[in-house]
Amino acid sequence: MHIYPVTQEGGLNHVKLLAREDDVIIDNLKQLLCHTLSDFIEDLVKDIRWLDETPLPQYFNKLDKFTKDRRTHELIYLLGETNQVLTTDISLEELIGETEDYVARLCLQTTEPQNAIPDVVIWMISGNKRIASCRIPASSLMFSETSRCRGKMCGKFQTIFLTVSNIKEYTGVLMNAHLQPPGVEKLEDLEDQKGGAQVRLLLWLGLEQFQSEWAKEAMGGNVAVYAETYENQAFFVKWGTMRLTRPDWSDAKGKVKQPKEVFVVPDGWKWDGDWFINPELSIAFEADEGLNEWQEDIYENQIRAPFSSWTNDPTKSYWSDVRGDKLIAQENEKEAKELTRDDIQPPEGWRWVGNWQVDKNRACDKEGWEYSIEPGSSGYTPIERNVHLCRHRRWVITRLRLTDPKALEKKMEKRKKAIEEGWEYARLANLPYHLTEHSLDLARRRRWHRKMVAMNEGKPAVFYFEGEKKASTCKKCYHHKYQLRAYLYQARDMYSADKTGLSDPYCVLGFGRYSARSRVVKESVCPTWDQTILIDQIKLFGDPTTIRESPPKILLNFFDKDTIGKAGFIGKVVCEPVVRFSTKDPAPRLDWYPIDRYTKTEGECLAAFELLLDEGGDLPFQPPTAPPPDRHFIVPSGIRPILQKTRIEVLCWGVRDMKRFQLLPVESPYVELECGGTVVQTKHIQKVSRNPNFPDPVVTFDVLLPKEQLHAPPLNIRIVEKRAFGRASMVGTHIIKSVKAFFVEPNAVQQHNKILAMVVKSMTPQLQQTQDTQSIGGKEASPVKYVEDITNAPIAADPDASKGSGFDWWTKYYYSIGDDQRTLEEYVNQGHDRMVVYSHELEEAFNNFTDLVQNFPLFRGKGSRDPNDPEGQVVGLFKGSVKVYPLPDDGSPMPDRIFSHIPSSAPVECVARVYIVKGIALQPQDPDGKSDPYIKIKIGKNTINDKENFIANNLDPLFGKMFEIPITLPTDHTLTVTVMDYDYTSADDLIGTTSIDLENRYLSYHRALCGIPQSYYKQGSNKWRDSALPKEILKEYCLSMNLGEPQWKSSTDVVVDRTIYTLEQFEGDNSERAPHLDTDGSTEEGKKSRVHPDLGADDQRLALHILRERKLVPEHIETRTLYNPLQPGISQGKLHMWVDIFPKTGANIPPPIDISPRKPEKYYLRIVVWNTKDVLLDEVSVATGEAMSDIYVKGWLRGQDETQKTDTHFRSLDGEGNFNWRFVYKFDYLAAEKVVVIKKKEHFYSLDKSETHLPPVLTMQVWDNDLFSPDDFIGTLDLNLLAMAEPARDASVCSVDQLPELGKPDVKLVNLFEQKRLKGWWPVFTEEEGVRELTGKLELEMEVVTEEEHNLKPAGKARDEPNLNPKLDPPNRPATSFLWFTSPWKTFKHIIWKHYKMWIIGTVLVLFLVIFIVIFIYTAPSTIMQTIVQGILPG
Repeated sequence: MHIYPVTQEGGLNHVKLLAREDDVIIDNLKQLLCHTLSDFIEDLVKDIRWLDETPLPQYFNKLDKFTKDRRTHELIYLLGETNQVLTTDISLEELIGETEDYVARLCLQTTEPQNAIPDVVIWMISGNKRIASCRIPASSLMFSETSRCRGKMCGKFQTIFLTVSNIKEYTGVLMNAHLQPPGVEKLEDLEDQKGGAQVRLLLWLGLEQFQSEWAKEAMGGNVAVYAETYENQAFFVKWGTMRLTRPDWSDAKGKVKQPKEVFVVPDGWKWDGDWFINPELSIAFEADEGLNEWQEDIYENQIRAPFSSWTNDPTKSYWSDVRGDKLIAQENEKEAKELTRDDIQPPEGWRWVGNWQVDKNRACDKEGWEYSIEPGSSGYTPIERNVHLCRHRRWVITRLRLTDPKALEKKMEKRKKAIEEGWEYARLANLPYHLTEHSLDLARRRRWHRKMVAMNEGKPAVFYFEGEKKASTCKKCYHHKYQLRAYLYQARDMYSADKTGLSDPYCVLGFGRYSARSRVVKESVCPTWDQTILIDQIKLFGDPTTIRESPPKILLNFFDKDTIGKAGFIGKVVCEPVVRFSTKDPAPRLDWYPIDRYTKTEGECLAAFELLLDEGGDLPFQPPTAPPPDRHFIVPSGIRPILQKTRIEVLCWGVRDMKRFQLLPVESPYVELECGGTVVQTKHIQKVSRNPNFPDPVVTFDVLLPKEQLHAPPLNIRIVEKRAFGRASMVGTHIIKSVKAFFVEPNAVQQHNKILAMVVKSMTPQLQQTQDTQSIGGKEASPVKYVEDITNAPIAADPDASKGSGFDWWTKYYYSIGDDQRTLEEYVNQGHDRMVVYSHELEEAFNNFTDLVQNFPLFRGKGSRDPNDPEGQVVGLFKGSVKVYPLPDDGSPMPDRIFSHIPSSAPVECVARVYIVKGIALQPQDPDGKSDPYIKIKIGKNTINDKENFIANNLDPLFGKMFEIPITLPTDHTLTVTVMDYDYTSADDLIGTTSIDLENRYLSYHRALCGIPQSYYKQGSNKWRDSALPKEILKEYCLSMNLGEPQWKSSTDVVVDRTIYTLEQFEGDNSERAPHLDTDGSTEEGKKSRVHPDLGADDQRLALHILRERKLVPEHIETRTLYNPLQPGISQGKLHMWVDIFPKTGANIPPPIDISPRKPEKYYLRIVVWNTKDVLLDEVSVATGEAMSDIYVKGWLRGQDETQKTDTHFRSLDGEGNFNWRFVYKFDYLAAEKVVVIKKKEHFYSLDKSETHLPPVLTMQVWDNDLFSPDDFIGTLDLNLLAMAEPARDASVCSVDQLPELGKPDVKLVNLFEQKRLKGWWPVFTEEEGVRELTGKLELEMEVVTEEEHNLKPAGKARDEPNLNPKLDPPNRPATSFLWFTSPWKTFKHIIWKHYKMWIIGTVLVLFLVIFIVIFIYTAPSTIMQTIVQGILPG
């Protein structure tokens, strides 16, 4: 299944073609395209219904079913989208874009994911080599019974071009293959043309069962079968069969003997007529067939005896053709005369152009001779040796075809007679044959045919003879005669084939096997041929209606004519002619055709083509002939554009950045302008290094240009260098493809004069200087003068009266870019100004400041003209402007000239201030993915390198730099801002660069010198910074626009251009446009007090409001993209910046704006950890089994590596801890941005510290201390010092509910920087699965002080000295709070004795009793025995 959006694509192309016309109505085009889309919807509905109703064949697999479903769904989506587009009011461009998208999506659906049929490949074969081919998708040729599923080219005529893979083989065999590329006279021209042969054919691909459909679609002929045999003869005294090397009757190769009698008619067929002579049509045409110009050649031959010299007598030379055959004229049967060069006459219907000349453009000596050992040898060399006995040289002359009908008819009769005889001649039987008999031809043949017709359609067309079989099937078509007329008018922006940047172009037209050549236009890449090329007697086979539907392609090959060497290929155009059957059919129109050179488009050609049926009908009159000596046909009046008198004004302002020419600088150039055949030039510049502007820059000339702007010719701008000894060398060219873009309406001329007058008036101080008094080289720049106050209004005596005087520039910047976090609310509430922040370059918002001058790149050398190509041929810039407008032809007065008021071209000294704010997303250059950027400024010879102030490890650096440079315009016209990456050990890397044309900004009437702010302030951060006051600027504006001076009735009322403006219109009582203070405005005094005291006088503010209504450059920040030449076109980051330009003459220059980055202040955060309560008891005592915790508290500021912690409160049995411990954190704080500035090295191997901005977040955590295992986490608390939870006064009311959380908007928050000191209880918690669990309470006292306050009231860490503010005493902890390992007595007393004293006492008593018993048992026997003995034995 294949669905081709042919109708929709054709309608879309028709709309695009109509959109190029001048008088087209957009609504009509939209209506036409909507009608095409409506037809498209109808086709979609039919396709969807057909897909649903058509049953799937049995052989469909899952992929086929899925493909069908996908296509159905895609069609349904397209149907819905198309209906939505038709019901939506969109522009024509958007409608065309949507339609193109639909066509692309439909074409995507036609691709078969499972293509089982291979594509059709057409090969051009010479010998056994394939030298050219063309591949055609089988899907485009496949036949189907359903018309909607049929290939779009099935059974239709088409013209294809064979692609050549090997040019050298191709050039050697094309002629033998009879597929010489059309439009090429010499095969050598193909060296630079990677093209192929042109073939016109009709293709059909289908199943065998549908073969009968092929016969129906084979229009213009009948299918027939012919028997074929060749009659052969040889020359031996006379023509006959004697010494014949092949059979008398044979096949084309002479290998098979096949006389007429052996052919047997197959069954179901019969003979239709007798044998007849039917020669090859290809040999009936000479090499010059279809050409109007041909180069004839002959060879002068000389022979010498060995060891003798060559003769210089031309009468001793004989003349021959390229094969060495002598030129002989048969005067009678017995006598023949050798011809010389002067005896040769042009063929009938031709005439000589010029004289015979020696062809030295080949391998020969300086006189054109080539040398060989013997005549007729192919081994000729350009170097003479003693063994060479013969030599020859080639003489050439050009002949042109005459348009004499009698000569043409005589030639056709002669050719017809030769064709009727049918003989083909060759030197030998196995060599190529030709029509004309030559003196050395030894073989000839002619072809015989006999037609065979079918009696039964089912029988095969195979006939037999002598046991062999042979079949020959062909399609017998009937031809029609046509006449081709090619109207070649002009071309523009063609490829530069010469080193001068120009070409000598000519066109070779190819149409099938017919060719013609245009005249050569010298030294131009925008040639105007104004030539009609006629080709008569064109034979095309097929029905004329089919030819009209699918006409053969026309191939235009453009070449550069070189005196020495081969013609260089410039490009080609493939197009179709308009087929006309009679003069009543509409004539063609001139149109621009792109000229393709390989894969690029190199210029356009304005031409038209028509193919006229020439079969007895009336043809249009022959076009008029150009005057001698050309005498070519020009484009007739019905085709050529209608001309009108037009004036072209060119402002040739100057040249810039010119490269050297022939090793010398360009110092004295002038401009040469060419348009419509008219050439004018300017005065030359005296010395470019002093002043690159032209002294008399305005050039005006009247030419005849087409009324229809589509046919507008190009404008050639040539820069010619005037050098010593009267030499003039072209050093650069620029081609404006069409002056259509520079057309202005006659009634707009007056308005443009006013605009230019404004430019002149705005530069009045500079006009007072002359070129003689302004010397650039060697003059020291005058010092810059600053003025402290530029207002006449008195400044407030009390500086504190202005509440806005404390705002810095960065407040205004962050407010302008929409950074609410860094914007002061007070600044916003008072309604102060904001700048315009462009997300692109300033030039994009003001049309590149081209209202007075534009930049035109100049090219030189061979190649294409691409200004964006870094390796291209750009050699400089031409600054100027072009205005084109028609002149009245009814006798009405001529319009005023546009460039009648232009500023002086004398140099002007200025001061340029470059403000670099910040970099955005710079490209990393270091291995760690970071960069160390710094700024480098270059303008003219001045270079500023800020390498010392590089910013380490940052891709979004905040530069905050202002660079002030004295410049001289126009010499220092380009400002280049470069961002470099600093490297310690290697050369610095280029991140990106951007360039600004300061001269265009200076000359622009948009007044891009200094941006116009929203309000006029006489002091404060928004103080007026221009060198001229608003009233002065308004006065200049009104005078320059011929509006007269402003009429001031009062300080709040003024009349400008007959319109009354009042201050109340812009700053009404409740207007937000007037900056105000937050005061009560209910009374008159309150209303007056609402106006900010920093604002200037009323008249100045009113003048500023009026100026802001005009399109002047506002106070702004522009975003410029950085590019690297190594990666052209790819953004390397962006810069926020702007440029101010102040002329040194006239008014004083105001002081610069301080945009230095904000400096952070030193702050100290003091935290006293007093107590903890209800801390989760995380451990159990081994000795006692009691729950306990060894509590300590630690904390840190986010981003700092310093973590401080308290001592440990051991053995807290009730969750209470006592510390009296102070944390002191030193940090850098930006109060305006409310961030902490962290500077530290990211890695230990980092060389520089990186700067990070973080919110001031304090983290406090409670931990349980363990001696032999990691400490246990108990709870945490994060406090943002800018918005922290208010503390609880008592621990009993402290809970996690007082902390902020999503869904709790009613939580009260406080700012520590505003409160300065806070004391109370905060909860610590843990969180699991989003649920917070209270794990303790902290009693803290926090204080934020500046460095100065810290020095006045010092406080040490912990309880170290100075232990002040407040003084911290050791905590009164319970006696049970100790570390058992270091306090054994306390351990015994408070743990062991407390819990085990009874056991200890009992154990001691038992121990004493045991000891007593042991002693008793040990001593009792001896005592008893002693007592007994003493009682028995008396003393």
